[in-house]
Amino acid sequence: MIKLVILDVDGVMTDGTKHYNRFGRVIAKTFCDKDWTTIKRFTSVGVPVVFITSDPFNRFIFKRKKLNLIITSGEGFHQDRVNYLEDILSEYDCTPEEVAYLGHDLQDYGMMNEVGYPYCVYDSPKLIHDVSAVLPCRGGENAVMHLFEELENENLIPSFPYDVIIEKIYKLNQL
Repeated sequence: MIKLVILDVDGVMTDGTKHYNRFGRVIAKTFCDKDWTTIKRFTSVGVPVVFITSDPFNRFIFKRKKLNLIITSGEGFHQDRVNYLEDILSEYDCTPEEVAYLGHDLQDYGMMNEVGYPYCVYDSPKLIHDVSAVLPCRGGENAVMHLFEELENENLIPSFPYDVIIEKIYKLNQL
């Protein structure tokens, strides 16, 4: 059973496109709204979700949504994502074999080689395809929803009837 899902942000929940101002700062991205609902679905079935990104721009979005975000780079530092895995596992009391990870690019490679269930979107590089299961979507095209359905179909996460899940989602919307 999956006890934890770790998600990359840009290139998974977005198509990877960033809009910059004239000073080179990110000012906008487009997220897939169905994926925000799917994150609530994961939570509703008892599977926490952690997000990992190298773009500090995402901090404000995830803080507003009250979601756990790890930022791996900033002014003067950049860490490989896999360097955070031990702390994540400790915080969520699980083993690498109980973790699903969804990424899309080279910075996800190390993490994908450590977790039990690595996944990627199909517009990922071949190197990433070689170490993960490929979902039938591009980044920003319901990738988290596809992951949820794949894990549910494989009986790797609990499955509940619609009326139970929707009530839990409505309660999460009130937070």
